[in-house]
Amino acid sequence: MTAARVRAPQTDGGLLAEPAAGQLPDLLRANRAFLSSWDHDVQGRSATAVRATARRDAAAISRAYLERFGLAAPALDEATIADRPLIATGHQPELFHPGVWIKNFAAWSLAQAWGGWSLNLIVDNDVPKSSAILAPRPVGGRLRLERVEFDRVAGESPYEDWRITDREWLGSFPARLRGVVGPLAPDWLLDEFWPRVGSRPEVDRLGERFALARRETEQSWGVANLETPLSSLAESTAFLWFAAHLLARLPHYVQVHNQALDEYRRVHGIRSKNHPVAALLAASDGWLEAPFWVWRREQPRRKPLFARQKGRVLELRIGGEDETLLELPLSEDAIACCAVERLRELPAWGVRVRPRALTTTMFMRYFVADLFIHGIGGAKYDELGDVISRRFLGAQPPGFLTLSLTVWLAGLPQDSASPELILNLDRQARDLAFHPELHLGEHLAPDLRNIVQAKQAAIAGPVETRRERKARWAAIRRCNQALEMFVRPDRDRVRALRDDAQERVDSNRVARNREFSIILHPAARLRELLVNKSSMPGLAKPAVGFFPGA
Repeated sequence: MTAARVRAPQTDGGLLAEPAAGQLPDLLRANRAFLSSWDHDVQGRSATAVRATARRDAAAISRAYLERFGLAAPALDEATIADRPLIATGHQPELFHPGVWIKNFAAWSLAQAWGGWSLNLIVDNDVPKSSAILAPRPVGGRLRLERVEFDRVAGESPYEDWRITDREWLGSFPARLRGVVGPLAPDWLLDEFWPRVGSRPEVDRLGERFALARRETEQSWGVANLETPLSSLAESTAFLWFAAHLLARLPHYVQVHNQALDEYRRVHGIRSKNHPVAALLAASDGWLEAPFWVWRREQPRRKPLFARQKGRVLELRIGGEDETLLELPLSEDAIACCAVERLRELPAWGVRVRPRALTTTMFMRYFVADLFIHGIGGAKYDELGDVISRRFLGAQPPGFLTLSLTVWLAGLPQDSASPELILNLDRQARDLAFHPELHLGEHLAPDLRNIVQAKQAAIAGPVETRRERKARWAAIRRCNQALEMFVRPDRDRVRALRDDAQERVDSNRVARNREFSIILHPAARLRELLVNKSSMPGLAKPAVGFFPGA
């Protein structure tokens, strides 16, 4: 296991693509060759059969989702769904930065170049990090970060159950944001994006409003990926077969997961028990923590799903509850069809079972996509996920593309101050504190000359014993303190310069922050960058017979 060597680009307009565009056709060809012949047994169904079902499920769910909201759903025939390359990506339905959004444009661009189709997974089972975005506020010619709320409270509800708490507060967000940013963001995307957020009063889930406004914006710019909420995909036939497979072999999965996690932490020197993920727990009486979240609709707080094997029956329960939630006719060597039918009952009971991050990408990369596009965070997560997947499924994971874009907000003031300037001023301040005699000039008054000579004598004094070293240190310190008042004006000047430089450097960090939301960027510049950068210059065009089985 090696460290993921991916870093966000440090310059405006910088693109991270790993592997490079010229290598993608070979990566796609290798993925498709493997996936078309992978014969893994998924509790009585072949992996290729589950994969075929998963692609049909994803396409059908996506078409229904987009059509329900009046958005264009690309027409796909059965042959395209089954045989043509599927490029997929995904993210939470939040007001993310352009480095995340580039994945959606790249998925569309690659699918068009290769004659395939593209899918964006709306990861709505995650818990929102915040109910606000950070914006730059100009203060005295410099910039500070300020938090601007679009809703009152994010809470602990996952996106799929996060209802808008204050519609008036949501509607006033643009005005409040303008009050912070002032004239720094003319022609920003907010002006076309926020009316789309407000145009769907029938939608009370905030994440869904953001996802629809983002998808509508993409459509107006000529990009029309299919869109599948993870909450819907997690209730599909193919996903339930996959979930049943993990549950049937849960003791093996927990062992693989925890062993790989221990190795990852050793390699990276991580001591935290929750980073990058927590270990799966073994509770009393044979209960094991599964790689899924579960919660009740009326209590939308995610909890771990636990399972226990009792003969030919697998019991499920919600973490923190004593009662059994569901009994599945399922064991390691059982066919999963009846268990899948039982799992279908849970949505009608108001119970949501959703995959965790590593489980989600395992399903997407092995059973749905031909090529998955990760951002930097997902790529680092799947360094661990790849080890778990390989050991659990017994096959090397299909390769993925890591993609991210750095875009600075246009028009923000930048300064020439740098961290190196602060280091230089820190060195000057230290020199004035510990070597004040070097800053007193050549012509010293007798009393000053005596102090300097005393310090020089102390420096040259004996240091053989601990007592001598301690006495030497104390004498030097007394001399420095006696000289401090004579260099105090210089120290005050350097301190003021240092404080000013720190403010300038902090302002620069704000100006070069790559994580400002897409809504703060000028729409025209953002569209040009996303469309041009996602065209993947250097991408090799497919030759005849490029796609096996197509």
